[in-house]
Order: sequence, then C-alpha cells, then structure tokens
Amino acid sequence: MKFLAVTDLHCSDINQSGTDKDSTGSIVKLKRILSVNLSGCDFIMNLGDTADYNGGKPQSELLSDIFGVFKSSGKPFYSIIGNHDTSIDKNEYIRLLYCPGRYYSFDCCGFKCIVIDSSINDISKPFPETEIQWDNCNVDPCQLDWLKSELRGSKTPVLVFTHAPLMMKEWDVENPHLIKNRREIIEIIENSGKVKAVFSGHYHNGCMGVRYGIPHIVFGSAGKYGPDTFAVVEVSEDRLIIEGHGLNESAEFNI
Repeated sequence: MKFLAVTDLHCSDINQSGTDKDSTGSIVKLKRILSVNLSGCDFIMNLGDTADYNGGKPQSELLSDIFGVFKSSGKPFYSIIGNHDTSIDKNEYIRLLYCPGRYYSFDCCGFKCIVIDSSINDISKPFPETEIQWDNCNVDPCQLDWLKSELRGSKTPVLVFTHAPLMMKEWDVENPHLIKNRREIIEIIENSGKVKAVFSGHYHNGCMGVRYGIPHIVFGSAGKYGPDTFAVVEVSEDRLIIEGHGLNESAEFNI
C-alpha cells in the first residue's frame, strides 16, 4: 500500500497575523504537492484542520475548493474532521468532503484503515455547536465501542488515522495536542494485536514515536509558512517507510 498524507492545511482567504499559518497559500501548496507526488499512490489521506473560519471566505466554500483539488487528482481521497473543522456542523463537513461518516473504515491492499474522530470536547456531545477547543480533544464512548468491534472483526492488519495524536516522541509526556482519553484508546489498539501503525496531525511541527512496536507518526502542518510539507507512506506486511518532505522526517520501521 502506498498513500500520500497531508494535514493541517488551515486554508483561508485571509492570512492570520501573529501566527505561522500561510492560510492563503496552503491551497496553492496542495495543488503543487498533488500534481507531482502521487505516482503509485493508492489514495490521499487528509488528516484534518482543512479550513479555518476567520471572517474571510465562508468555510463551506473553502472546503468545497479543497474537495475540488482532491477530486481533480484522480485518486481516491479520505478526510478526517479536525478541531478547526468544527466551526461548521460535522455533517456539513462530511457532506462537502464526501466522507463516509465522522468516523469510518475502508479496506485497501490487504489492510483495514480506521479513521477516528478526535474533535470532541465533551464526549456526551460528539456534534458540538461551536468550534471546539484545540487542547481538549477526546473520543466518545460510542466510537470506542465501534473501534473495538472493527478491530475484533478485522481479518487483515490495521492502520489507524486520527487528527489529534495518541503520543508524541515519548508516551509518558503531557502535551496539549494529545487526545485526553488516549490511554483508553491505546489500550484497545495494543490489545487487539492487529494495529501496525497510527497516523495523526494537529501538532504542526510533526514528530514520531514507537510504543510496543507500533509506530506513531505525527505529520507536520502543510499550512505553515515554508517548504511544502507532506509525506508519501509505503506499508507492507512487515515494513513501514516514510518519505518525508518539509517538516516531515523520513524514516523506516519494522512492523
């Protein structure tokens, strides 16, 4: 399996002063990235924070623009709901980016890919009324039950995708970017014996860590000023290869 990963585009038509976001340039970068780096890729994974609401062009229009770029690539593409994407109703995000749901799974090349919605502040309200706080990401109980079921029923190895990460370089650290109830999630993942790697965004500088043989890859933001940031990922039965660009490091793991 081979896929291109991009995250945290933070697309907008107004650049936000006092931040490192190149909001108006991110869609130009995305077009450039997809135009020359998709050879041999089975799909594109967009790990969330796709567009920002900041008083410029309506967020729904920005998401439609991004959808058009992904669709014109000619490759299958999948998206995750990021914390900034909750400025509009999650169902609207799902509709505009043609997601199967707020969380979902799909099969590709002998792997099951599981997409998790971590953009929740209050686990009793998975569909928030306003944009959530970026430093209080959680996964709701209904979704945890679904994750257990998906892993239990999978006949193939599994890759997990989520906007907010489960760990940074190390496990035992406190960082506001991490999912708050990550211990529950990682216990489910590790006990299954089926998950080969976990991929996330949210932390704009990117990082990598390994826990009990499972690589946790946090991709850097494509929406920051600077070089084009993305990764091309190859996964085989026993090997994970990250070809990093921009803020993303290249690396290889036995899995």
